[in-house]
Order: sequence, then structure tokens, then C-alpha cells
Amino acid sequence: NMSLRWVSVNFNQVMRALVPAIVMIISMLFLGKSYSSNRKWAVLPIIVGVAMTFYGEMEFTAVGCFYTILCIILAAAKAVMSGELLTGDLKLHPIDLVSKMCPLALIQTAILCVVTGEASEIAGRWEEVFFSGIPRVLLMSGFLAFTLNVSSFVANKETSALTLCIAANVKQVLLVVFGTLYFGDSVG
Repeated sequence: NMSLRWVSVNFNQVMRALVPAIVMIISMLFLGKSYSSNRKWAVLPIIVGVAMTFYGEMEFTAVGCFYTILCIILAAAKAVMSGELLTGDLKLHPIDLVSKMCPLALIQTAILCVVTGEASEIAGRWEEVFFSGIPRVLLMSGFLAFTLNVSSFVANKETSALTLCIAANVKQVLLVVFGTLYFGDSVG
């Protein structure tokens, strides 16, 4: 999400639609997996459909494009690697995988928080932040992120990284459809 400072949401979502294709490429290059021609062609309409759903304001900078591409490669690599850790030789339980990934994610987040200036911004407004509803929101957000990760790893273990990424793309389209219907926005 860091890339959203330099790219439009539409550009970010269109690029994220490429994750299933990148999952296939990583799986073939590094794990020696093979996919039938039918499966490869089946992924294409999903990618194109998601891209068509979010096509619109396609604003981006070179830095934003770089970060977005890096993020989609890392998202695909995470899906493939977690699938291997859950179903490969180690056969980790989803909770075990979360417990191993959380400290690394914390370190990454802390570094980015300092580098982007968020840490000094929070420190400068500490009393305002601490005595507001923000700590409760962060606690609930952390709980939801935990349950999302566990359920994502369970789904990855029971299906595959490719299935998980395709389901994420379908979810994005459904969110747009339901949001459009709920809020009564016109499309076109």
C-alpha cells in the first residue's frame, strides 16, 4: 500500500490483477511446477476482467510504478512460499507460519515507519494519538489482520497459491459490483 502515495488506486488494482500470472511464473521457475495450456489460458480472462473493472484514472509516477511492481512480485512470492511451507516438506500449521512471519513483518513495518517519517509524526502528536480512539482501532485492526492471515494460509494449504490469488481478484470485482449497487453509482 506504500505505493498508493505515487499511483492511483485504479493503477494499483490493475497491476495487482497480474499476481496470478506472476504466481504461475514463480512456481514454474523456482519450483518446477507445470501448468496445462488450458489453465494458463483460463487465468487470462480473470486478469483482463479485473483490469477492465478498475480501468480509469491510471495515474502513476516512475517511483510509484517501481513500488507497485515490487509489491506484486512480493505478494506472488509470499503466496508461493507460504504454500510450500504449508504443504511441502515442513507442512507447517497456519498458526505456526503466522508466528514465524509476524516478527519479520514487524521489523519491515518498523523500518518503513521510520524511513517514511510516520514514526516522528506519531511521536510529535503522541498525547493526541494515545488518548484518542486510535489505540482501539489499531488493536481491532491487528486482530482482523491476524484472522485474515490465518484464514488465507488455511485456504492456501487446502487449495493452492494460484487459486488463492484468483479468488482475491474475484473478490475485488465483487467488491466493486456490490459497492456500485449499494451506493447506487452509475457505471460507464
